[in-house]
Amino acid sequence: MPSAPPPSADPPSPAGPPAGPPGGPLGRSLGRFLGPDGWRRLVLFVLVGGASALVEFGVFMALAALGLVAWAASAISFVSSFAVNYRGNRDLTFRAGAVPGAIRRYVTLVAVNLVASTALVAALTWCDVPGWIAKLIAMALVGLVNFVVLRVWVFRPSG
Repeated sequence: MPSAPPPSADPPSPAGPPAGPPGGPLGRSLGRFLGPDGWRRLVLFVLVGGASALVEFGVFMALAALGLVAWAASAISFVSSFAVNYRGNRDLTFRAGAVPGAIRRYVTLVAVNLVASTALVAALTWCDVPGWIAKLIAMALVGLVNFVVLRVWVFRPSG
């Protein structure tokens, strides 16, 4: 007569098998993308971005208070944060030092970001979104793309 299987230590979950390590597939994929020391880089990117955003938003609000239209204040304030963002990400976030071609690639990224950010602020304010809200939306969207572009193109690891 066959015996019943021994009771398992963990009864089967009604929802199916366990989901895997904490974070699941998305967390593991993000960890692989970030690479060694990636979480430190991500935190530093957020901190550098925060400092850069404070400079950019502060200049934007000052220019808006002086009566400059939102799209022009956005363009000027965007460029004003260039040095904070470049040096902070180069020296702290990616520890890239003097990567050949990095400044040229960064300027290209900034030019694309400037056009995208200014166009988005212009479009949103045309739709009656207040200038300061339009600026925050544009800054958030540009920031989401920048970590990836900075890591894989601007400050790409040598070798």
